Order: sequence, then C-alpha cells, then structure tokens
Amino acid sequence: MRFLPTVTGKNDKERFSHHFFVLNMSRPAVLPLWVTIWLLASGVICLLDVIYTMFRPYTNSEKGFILNTLFYGWKLYSSVDVRYAKTNDIVTCSTGRVMLIEIALNFIAVFLAWKRSRHALLLAFTTSALVFWKTFWYLSLYIAPPAGNPPFFTNQYGYLGMTLIFWIPNGVWVVLPFCVMIALWNKLALPIEYEEQFNNSYEKPPGLSSP
Repeated sequence: MRFLPTVTGKNDKERFSHHFFVLNMSRPAVLPLWVTIWLLASGVICLLDVIYTMFRPYTNSEKGFILNTLFYGWKLYSSVDVRYAKTNDIVTCSTGRVMLIEIALNFIAVFLAWKRSRHALLLAFTTSALVFWKTFWYLSLYIAPPAGNPPFFTNQYGYLGMTLIFWIPNGVWVVLPFCVMIALWNKLALPIEYEEQFNNSYEKPPGLSSP
C-alpha cells in the first residue's frame, strides 16, 4: 500500500489539502493532453465560424475591417465555398446553430475532465462523434450532387485551390474527431466482467437485486 508523505507542523485542514494535491498530481489525466488541446482549439475556431455565418452580411462585407482582419481566413474560404459567400444560405445557418451545442459540449467536457468527473470521457466522445458526423454530412453535399443543382464551388483557384482551401481544412474536422473517438473507445468500452463487478459492488436500494 502506498502512503502519502506526512506533513508536520500543519493543522488537519492544511495537511488534508496537501495530501489531496499530492494525490491529484499522481493521477493520470482524465483526457489525453492532445485531446484537451483539440477540444479547446476546435471550440474557439468553431465559435468564430458561427459568428461569421450567423452575422452575415456584416462579417463578410467586402469593405469591412472585421472581414480583412479577424475573419480573413473565412474570406479566403468563401472564395471557394459558395455557401459561405452567400449571406442567406440556409445550410450554413443551420449548421451554425448545431455547432453552438458542440462548442458548449467541448468546453464542458474539458471542465469535467479538469474536475475529474466520471462524465468527462463520455461527453468528450459524444461531442467528437457529433462533430465527425456533422462535418461528414456537410462534405457529402459537395460530392457528386444530383443534376440540376447549382454549383457550390467557384472556379477561382481550380482543383488545387479547392483541395488546399476546402477539402483539407474540412477534413481536419473529420480526421481529428475520429481520432479522439478511437483514443477514448477503450476507456469507455470496458470488458463485461468489469461492468458486472462494478454493478455488483455498490450498495443497492432495498428490494433491488442483481440480475
């Protein structure tokens, strides 16, 4: 059994605080560091994306100071993606509303991981799954659309420009959430024996028996 070091010359409250700090420092992080960084970075970038799409035409005005500074990356992206260039596109407005939920879940997952909550892993996995499927669905709109639909790409930069400006940035929000799901899968999918042992170990209310 591992004992925590004894701190002399302190009262019980200070000694408990020291022991609690040492115990927390010795525990591994709930989320891998790269997952935490990704959730925070994705949340910030997606929040800017929502601001850009929800506040058009103010954010994509050609002569606007904001467009040429804070949203310059979105200005470049809109030069390829027609949906982002339009001020009344319903798809990007709808995905923006959905992204607000994903952003909130990202930040909550990181906070719960910092608090070492048992809900952090499941929430991080869930929000990553939501981001993965939403982005995958959005990209599918651009793959071989049925005849009669207007083109969603401009011809300003050609195929190389579409790859560098459209496919690769969007692909990041497909690949990295999927990697997060893989990284957290084994932490969530515990063996059945562990689940049965856990279910049988806690004190059950009167009248509730194990299956």
